[in-house]
Amino acid sequence: MKNIKLKNTFLILLVSGASIWAYYLFLKSSYFVIFDAWVQENTLAFVIYLFSYKVISILWPPLTGGLATLAAIPFLGWLGAYLVDFVGSITGGIIAYFLGRKYSYKILRFLFDEGVIEKIKKIKVKKGKEIEAVFVYRLFFGSTILEVIYYGAGLLKIGFKNFLIGAAVSHMVVGIPSYYFAKNIIEGKNIILIIVSLALGIPFFIKFKKRHFE
Repeated sequence: MKNIKLKNTFLILLVSGASIWAYYLFLKSSYFVIFDAWVQENTLAFVIYLFSYKVISILWPPLTGGLATLAAIPFLGWLGAYLVDFVGSITGGIIAYFLGRKYSYKILRFLFDEGVIEKIKKIKVKKGKEIEAVFVYRLFFGSTILEVIYYGAGLLKIGFKNFLIGAAVSHMVVGIPSYYFAKNIIEGKNIILIIVSLALGIPFFIKFKKRHFE
């Protein structure tokens, strides 16, 4: 089991790094124009593929669904790519939520390291703060722990409705600026403004994290 967890961690790093490098080379190659033309003629098929891949990547964290949808920005625009990511993420999150509720720590131990599971066990969501807890935790940790929250929400005694609202709202707050910023980065625009905006957001997350967790 330990070897499986180490392999999953290695796969995440390897796939992420390889994906970013391959994407950079792709943008600079002649194949970009060819693929862009194909997407314009087969937009629905492309969207279905991205959606399916995003859902699977939520259920099996070694896959990097976020990178795939970010890479779709040049073809679908930042808003189109974000909407695919949003729907895929929430769909995958719903499936993960019920899998986590049914199989408890068995599925968490298969997918995540013991250190991550211990962090989940120590979390105590304050009564009446379930929606805000999912929201703030998603903001503070971002995609690094997104799948853990999806799988672990049932174990944290967060009701499905509260989980869904918190997951959806937090995804919009994080995702919309992220995809807009990614668009600017790909186009080489407003890089300094993006860095400053991200830096200013850190104190906000630190200040409000403790309010929602014991």
